[in-house]
Amino acid sequence: GRLSRLDREQLKPGARVSQDEYERESYGDFVLWKTHAERDGDVAWDSPWGRGRPGWHIECSCMSMKYLGETFDLHCGGEDLVFPHHEDEIAQSEGATGKPFVRFWLHNAHLLVNGRKMSKSEGNFFTVRDLLARGYAGREIRYALLSAHYRLPLNFTIEGLDAARHTLQRLDAWIERLRQATSKQSAVSSQQSESRNMAQSFLDALDGDLNISGALGCLFDAIRESNRAMDEGKFSPDAAAELLRDWQTVERVLGLPPLLSATPSPEVEQLARERQDARQKKDWKRSDELREAIKAQGWLVQDSTGGCKLTRL
Repeated sequence: GRLSRLDREQLKPGARVSQDEYERESYGDFVLWKTHAERDGDVAWDSPWGRGRPGWHIECSCMSMKYLGETFDLHCGGEDLVFPHHEDEIAQSEGATGKPFVRFWLHNAHLLVNGRKMSKSEGNFFTVRDLLARGYAGREIRYALLSAHYRLPLNFTIEGLDAARHTLQRLDAWIERLRQATSKQSAVSSQQSESRNMAQSFLDALDGDLNISGALGCLFDAIRESNRAMDEGKFSPDAAAELLRDWQTVERVLGLPPLLSATPSPEVEQLARERQDARQKKDWKRSDELREAIKAQGWLVQDSTGGCKLTRL
């Protein structure tokens, strides 16, 4: 009862139906090894206690210890597994080793679809293949799933996917705007907005039990502040470059690379032409400056005897 915070004295048989049927003296009892029964068929092994098979809890302890050791950091699972399954994993593992089994347990709430628990019997479920066929991108599905806290039920709807698409379009436009800002000349020497600390604020929020809502709030605060500063001409190229670096940190966590065009914009193509002219004039300093300006907008210049080629970073 330690993990689920249940009072063992108040537990009564029948409060939860076990997947193993057996007589027990106490509701806290569970089976490590079951004697072979005819209905088990060939699922049986010889042991010092006779022929039989493991109880359904023990397999998880065995797999965990084989691959992760007797003590490991994170164990995840659905909220319906806290009791008795994970309680029993702790009891048998720590009883065997005398060591702490898991340092942190994370139990996710159920996924709802249009307000009802998702199940095949209800027919209210989507596959990724279904959603892709409807024209949604993988990252839109991913954002819709990760935008809710893991311990809260997530109501998955088509309207939620549409909202995820709109949010990611806003994010893409912001990233492109930052890239363009890094290549512009500006009299602004620095930007004092708190958005400069966006990546650290994002990570600090996640340190609070994976508070994804707070973390995304830090990201969108930075988007709002920086967009306003760019509108007012008060955002320097250095500040834009710093926010792009912050975004790289955030993107490594979220896994939401922007959908970028495979065709360079007219502005990038113009920079490439100017760089080619600088190279012909052997103005290597200007050529390097233009290379960096092109790189800041997400393109890599590759020189060859036939000219230059632009490829996405």
